Amino acid sequence: MKAALLYGHNDLRIEDVSEPRAGAGEAVVAIHASGVCPSDIRSYTGSGAAKRAPWTPGHEVAGVISELGEGPTGGFAEGDRVVLDWRGVCGRCHECTRGAANFCENLVKFPIAGFAEATVMPVTQLRKVPDGLSLEAASFCEPLACVVNAHRQLPMPLTCNVLVVGAGPIGLLHTQVARSRGARVIVADLKPERLETARSLGAHDTIEGSDRDAVLALTEGRGADVVIVTVGAPAVISTAFELVARNGAVNLFAGTHPKGVVELNPDVPHYDQVAITGSHDFIPHDFATALRLLEFGLVDVAPLISHRFSLDSVADAFETTRQQKGLKSLVVSEL
Repeated sequence: MKAALLYGHNDLRIEDVSEPRAGAGEAVVAIHASGVCPSDIRSYTGSGAAKRAPWTPGHEVAGVISELGEGPTGGFAEGDRVVLDWRGVCGRCHECTRGAANFCENLVKFPIAGFAEATVMPVTQLRKVPDGLSLEAASFCEPLACVVNAHRQLPMPLTCNVLVVGAGPIGLLHTQVARSRGARVIVADLKPERLETARSLGAHDTIEGSDRDAVLALTEGRGADVVIVTVGAPAVISTAFELVARNGAVNLFAGTHPKGVVELNPDVPHYDQVAITGSHDFIPHDFATALRLLEFGLVDVAPLISHRFSLDSVADAFETTRQQKGLKSLVVSEL
């Protein structure tokens, strides 16, 4: 079968590899949709890309079970449509038992290898795709689960003012989740076309840039109750603390790449009583919640898909994402 192999810096090749076979408690999944994630791009362009044997990236994956191994099947059957959860948590360690399974002390990171025609995974890591939900939409389950994790930590009373900084794919997922929670949502970005998409997906107001006066004008001079930063730029992160209201919260959703230092006046979180939250990956319940948000139409990902590529053109998909063309690029089995 065909698979994309990352050999090193900007060196992604399509090659023939052995077809996966299902062992006990495993399933082979024919891959129908794989999303290109910024972390894939960092692997592709990073200086450490050549420090490991050729490998197949891709972890935002949906497909169809083509083979089941012996032993427990988890209630699955060949032909079932599934999404893949690459995080295997133990459910027993200190972190898992206190509800923080995203920091599981015995975490197994299963290599989904999503940019290929098929992959093999334990059946415990599969979730059925609800009828009526496309496999393309289901492939957003993993990034949406990360967004859900962030929202679990954020106070968001009905009609509170939420500012989402950045209207890329992640920012647009945050926009819709905040709207589904009853928030008044403001979205800031530099690209007018992305702000237009944000409005079509439920943003009540949009701002070009991160204009403090504009935020204050929209919030009766108080600032946003919650600021969600989806842009990994130190200057943007610093600005978030000029836009948040007293007794508000700032969620740092994006890491800085390359690593940077953020200037912060500690008097802001201290005297204005501003909470700062981070968020990393997700717990199994977040993954299930993400699937339900997609199933019930509370989050619409169709407008986020700007480009579709065949597996043979996966390098073009990576370049399109690296150059920030459009919004989301998917590698799909049928064009």
